[in-house]
Amino acid sequence: MSIYRNRYFVRFWSGEAISVTGAAAASVLLPLLAIETLHANPAWMGIISAAVWLPWLIVGLPAGAWVDTLPPRIVMIMANLLGIIAYGSILVAAAFGVLALAQIAAVAFAGGVASVFFRTAYSKLVVALVEVDDRPRANSLLFGTEQAAYTAGPGLGGILAQAFGAALGLFSNVAGLVVSTICLLTIKPKPPEAQTARLPLGRAIREGLALVFGDRHLRFFTLTGAVANFGLTGQSTVLTLWLVRDLRLEPVAVGGFLAVVSIGGIAGALAAPSVALRWGDARGTALALTVGAVAMPLYAIAGTGLMAWAAAACVAFGAGGIAASNVMRRSWIQNYVPEHLLGRQSTSAQLVNFGTMPLAAIVAGSLGEAFDLRLVILGMGLIVTAANGTVWAQPWLRASRQLPIRTENPRSDLQRID
Repeated sequence: MSIYRNRYFVRFWSGEAISVTGAAAASVLLPLLAIETLHANPAWMGIISAAVWLPWLIVGLPAGAWVDTLPPRIVMIMANLLGIIAYGSILVAAAFGVLALAQIAAVAFAGGVASVFFRTAYSKLVVALVEVDDRPRANSLLFGTEQAAYTAGPGLGGILAQAFGAALGLFSNVAGLVVSTICLLTIKPKPPEAQTARLPLGRAIREGLALVFGDRHLRFFTLTGAVANFGLTGQSTVLTLWLVRDLRLEPVAVGGFLAVVSIGGIAGALAAPSVALRWGDARGTALALTVGAVAMPLYAIAGTGLMAWAAAACVAFGAGGIAASNVMRRSWIQNYVPEHLLGRQSTSAQLVNFGTMPLAAIVAGSLGEAFDLRLVILGMGLIVTAANGTVWAQPWLRASRQLPIRTENPRSDLQRID
């Protein structure tokens, strides 16, 4: 059956498209609110950015264990409700004139907690909605739609900030979460292949960590992803401040700048299945990561006028490479990791993968206080280059066009863990 004829997937996909667009608008609106309304400095921007990712360190591991024993759809609905309450509180505080930077940081943290549970359940819901052969196309569509949302969303956020103010503009995120929740309420995923036994929390967490760090392929992608995310988060922490304060871009232009970058992400995500078919998902992933490695330091060439848009166009290629590699790896993981371990695999990997992000935000904010923001953006981009470049040293890249597959051989890494 064509993926487009799977009505539950299409409904889920549609809800995500609207929700992620609202979230993408909020990714511009929240920093603009902190900078323009509350006059945040680089240190505060680091705190707010760190708050988004800190929940992965605090609740990530238990979230994976819990999600593996719960219906993913219900988990995602509850996560959306938390996000609605958190972002709605900004609208209320702004209306009464009591909004403060501490509340923005608290909302960023609550939104991060919601994201931990939502993203942990996300892959499990895709597996429950989509057959194995359709998953590469489904992931391509979902990731491509996310990138499209991150193209339209920042521009929408800039327009809303210009027209109504950043605080009121955040209503777009609340509305998106409401639509996503309604769509989730109306889908019916298939039951899991086998009922997951409820293990003691400590044992469940240990199994997830053993899976990720005992398997050399999962371990490689986890560790290199953690280093690359350090650089990407460091860049994003000071990027909006740099564009507004140093390059003197208006809110609409900031949204347009980020939208141009995201166009590459759309192209990369949609091209990923074709890239995997042409070169194999192993070589395709390596090529995509290399494109990202070369492009991300080019943020630093941005200047006033045309140079800002030239930098955005260059980095768009990097965003395309990163998006394509993420689609290929997401599809591979869904087939490589047993379904009953997907939640724990996700949070165990992201404990490290996302765990570097709060540190990166604090480091970038601190460096931004001491050095020119252009140098911070360049240095963080070079970290991405170094992390992604290590893919060419992997033996599986020379052995096969395809990433390793799950095997029942008792000598395999994954089987030893199970």
